[in-house]
Amino acid sequence: MRARIVGVTLIVLGAIAVVVAVLARTAAPLLPVDLELDAAFRTGAEGGEVSFVDPVDLSQRTSGDTSAWLRVRGNPDTGDAGDDVAVWELAATADDADGTLISTMTTVACLDRRTAEAVDCVSESVDGRRADVRGLTVRFPIDTARRDYDVWDARTQQAYPARFAGDERIRGLQVYRFEQEVPAQVVASVTVPGTLAGGTSTADVQADVVHSGTRTLLVEPVTGVIVSSTESPNTWLRGPEGLPGAFLLSGSFTSTDETVDEALDRVEQIRGEREVLRSVVPWAAGGVGAALLLAGALLLARARPARTETAEDEPVRAPVPAA
Repeated sequence: MRARIVGVTLIVLGAIAVVVAVLARTAAPLLPVDLELDAAFRTGAEGGEVSFVDPVDLSQRTSGDTSAWLRVRGNPDTGDAGDDVAVWELAATADDADGTLISTMTTVACLDRRTAEAVDCVSESVDGRRADVRGLTVRFPIDTARRDYDVWDARTQQAYPARFAGDERIRGLQVYRFEQEVPAQVVASVTVPGTLAGGTSTADVQADVVHSGTRTLLVEPVTGVIVSSTESPNTWLRGPEGLPGAFLLSGSFTSTDETVDEALDRVEQIRGEREVLRSVVPWAAGGVGAALLLAGALLLARARPARTETAEDEPVRAPVPAA
């Protein structure tokens, strides 16, 4: 009797598991994919009519052919990296077509592998100096929502809101548009010739470095990948009299077609990984269900009572005539 009860129970559970497997193929949500510990990619942007100070002769220049690059490299071997945290190095440079280096800055951030937000760690820094990196950096979270997010600005070393500004399409792909504004503020103090700080004398003076900027980010929401961006930094010198001086970097940079192509490739890769993870649920549930059904059927077969012969089943014996 007990075997029959167990067998029926296994069959019921197996049937439920099979139903779950069927429903999971269409109803189960995509499972998250954690940030890579060994991430390695590069983005590029083209700039036009960009003003900057030539580092060689300290003259103000304007170029119609400049580039900005961001190289992202994960460091899985550092002590801060692990199951929950990825350590990424973000090396940003801008240069002119003739090879003149306009600016460079390197940020090391520890990122929550699920939310993509910066977390406290020993490794975080800007240009080798300890920094308190906050907010998002070069990736948005999986399943990005239609809301505002704080995004890190390395020049001011603060995070500012990137406001959700609506839906768009890029090459047929739906993306979310986010817009960020960095207010003007003093970020450093430098010694420069007076002519660069709004004066007429070539004698050195102490000048403030003032920075502001705007940023537009197009984010694929399922993966959190930034498909395209437009950044307009505005960094200039302000002399001791409060007069505006030379632009250290001022212009607009927009993602190249190659960068957009590579970002779309990352979108497809991450989406594929999420689909694989989602398929594990129905396959696992289906396998368990089939095993339970088989086990239940075997128990029921073994528990079936053996057939016994009754008097009615016995053959009628005919009398044997006497000799």
